[in-house]
Formats: sequence, C-alpha cells, structure tokens
Amino acid sequence: MSEDTFHIFICFSSKDKALARDVVEFLEKEGLNCWISSRDIPPGQNYQESIVRAIERAKGIVFLFSKPSGESGEIKKELSLAGSLNLPVFPLRLSPITPSGALRYELATRQWIDIFPDREQALRTMVATIQNVLDAPATSAGGEAKASPMADNSLSIVASAPARAPSLNKRRRPAARAPIVATGSQEFEAIRALLAYHIGPIAKVYVQKAATEARTPNDLCERLAFHVSAPSNRAAFLQAARARLAIKS
Repeated sequence: MSEDTFHIFICFSSKDKALARDVVEFLEKEGLNCWISSRDIPPGQNYQESIVRAIERAKGIVFLFSKPSGESGEIKKELSLAGSLNLPVFPLRLSPITPSGALRYELATRQWIDIFPDREQALRTMVATIQNVLDAPATSAGGEAKASPMADNSLSIVASAPARAPSLNKRRRPAARAPIVATGSQEFEAIRALLAYHIGPIAKVYVQKAATEARTPNDLCERLAFHVSAPSNRAAFLQAARARLAIKS
C-alpha cells in the first residue's frame, strides 16, 4: 500500500490476528482501505516507527477489543497516539468483557460494536459507522459535530471542538506562543531521544505536542515524564531532561 493511500488503521493483538484479517477483508470489500501490521510492514522496516507513521496517516482506528488487546501495553500506546491526533476510534468488541485501567480511560467516551452473536451484521454496522463519521461535515450550524442516529450498540464518537464563527470586528487574535523547544532543534532531538529510550518512536509525537502546550521548560519535562510508566525510569528521565534544558532543581 502506498504511504499516501487513505486507510483505516487496524489496532489488534497478535492473538487475534486471524479475526483481524477477516475484519480487514470485509472492510476492504466495502471500499475501506485498511492498514494492518501483519501485512503492511515491509521486511526489514522498524516495527514501532512503521506503526507510528501508519497512525499519523490514518483517517480512523478500528480497535479489536479483547482480553489480550486490553492487556497489551503497545495497544495502549497506539490508542494514546490516536487520541493525541484526534483520530476517531471505532472499538469492535470480540468478547463480553469491559475495559479496565488505562484502557477504561481511553474508551470512556465511546461505546463499542459487539462482533457477537452476528458477525456479518456487526461488521456492516461498523462499515456504516465509519462511513458516516468520515463523510460527515466537521460541524453543524450550531457548532457541534453531526452524527446520524445509530443502533444502541453502535459507536459514540467524541465531537470535534466547535468551530468559531468569524468575528465581525475582525479582532486580532493573540500571537501563538512559541514552543518551548523547536522541532528539529538540538534540544528537541535530545529530549526526544531521552523519551524514546523509554517508550519508543512515539516519543516524537509527544514531544511535539507538549512543546506547544507547556508554559515552561519544567512543565514540558513533567508532561513528558507522564508517559514513562516505571517510577524509577520516570525519575531518571526527569533528571536527564531537566539537565539538558538547564533547569535548576
């Protein structure tokens, strides 16, 4: 698949690979191009970097929600990245379980489609849901995302932020705050490398986002440290990042 081809990213556990392939086959027969790691990562390519690039280019995420995927740390990273990019996530529940922990937070604002007891009907509902979301205008006249009425077990997609109407007085907007570290700078690459040591290539996305939202260098470090799970590793990252940015304790 060309890197520029529109696609839906398939987020799944390797233990659900057979079912994931069936889902891809169904979606693609309905005209929805998919990207799935077991097929679309060329031999010799870095796995994590390929995943990050694919999510960045996706139009939406189909998440195969099962016990194995719910326990996967990599799945949580993929969903977190999708959230940071404001991508719609379409959960497809493979068995009657409920999310817990971090996954419960990620799916708190969404409902899932159950693939059981009627797989074909569930997948048809999934196709219709994806097409409705991707084809719908970003906002309605009232400033809220439009959504077609759906079945009780269909997805609830988080509305996009309301679009602001143009000001009749053409008031000047405040100047955008410069990022704490500029993308591509030595400081940016140093902080990215420090974070990537703990969480992999997804670090670049987190640093770009935090650099534009943080108000101080220390705030930047604190925001990034949140993504390092082990307390000892988090402390080590904070110390190294603060030293790199010359932040006094």
